[in-house]
This record gives sequence, structure tokens and C-alpha cells, in this order.
Amino acid sequence: MKRVLTYGTFDLLHWGHIRLLKRAKALGDYLIVAASTDEFVQFGKGNRRPYHDHETRCDMLEAVRYVDLVIPEASWDQKLADINRYHVDTVVMGSDWEGSPRFEYLRDYCEVVYLPRTDGVSTSQIRRDLLAEAVTLTTGSEHEPPPVTSQLTQLRRSA
Repeated sequence: MKRVLTYGTFDLLHWGHIRLLKRAKALGDYLIVAASTDEFVQFGKGNRRPYHDHETRCDMLEAVRYVDLVIPEASWDQKLADINRYHVDTVVMGSDWEGSPRFEYLRDYCEVVYLPRTDGVSTSQIRRDLLAEAVTLTTGSEHEPPPVTSQLTQLRRSA
């Protein structure tokens, strides 16, 4: 049985994540996903915490048919231990990590594969789009619908 392992936050699970998981699973028989803990994400990204907590993100990942096992990613230093503990043959990451010393040293212990990112979709872009939409709804304009609060007030008055 060929075991594949990937790491990530997987916050705001989207099509790019699903494609990565599907392609990672196609490289083996058993896919292990290490989901970053809330503490690990905050350590790496400062005050920007995930929208969904770790438990919720793990539940979402477990619901994806390509995923066989979800484990916590609590530190950068656990990767070699994970490879040994789960008898991993291949570590898969997005191409934005290609050449990173955080993963390249793993080549001494298993295969390392970088998969291309899905064009046009990222968690950061989704966050920006949602923020822009919220600002537009809050400020309103003649080309945009009125703020949601105004719509709710109108519905309540008409009821």
C-alpha cells in the first residue's frame, strides 16, 4: 500500500483544496492529511487565525472522499516523525512550496511531489473578496444592493 501525506490549514475549504486532495490521492492508495492546529497557524501568521477552528476543519476534511486519515500538524518539526509513524511513501505539497527547505530535506526519506496550484482560487483571495463584498454592502452604492441590515428592516416592516 502506497501512503501519501500532505500538510495544510485547509481553512475555507474550496475547489483548489479539493483538487489538491484528489490529485494527492491519485498518487497512492491511502491519503493522510495533516491539518494545522489553530496554535500553529497563529504562530505562523500572527493574529490572522483560521475562520474555522481546528476541529471543524478536521471534520470537513474527513468528509472529503479522497481523505483516509486526518492528523494534527502542530509544528514544522514533526514531518519526519509523521513519515516514520505512518509509513509514508510520498509527501505532496502545493507548488508554492517547491524548493523550500521545510520540505526538500524529506527527499532523503520519501518521495516529495509538488502539485500546481489551482489558478484563480485561494483562501487569501476568498477572504479579500468577502471583505470587499462586506465593505460594499456596508457602504452601499447606487450600483450595489442596499446593506443587508436595510433589507432586513424592510422585511420586518412589511411583515
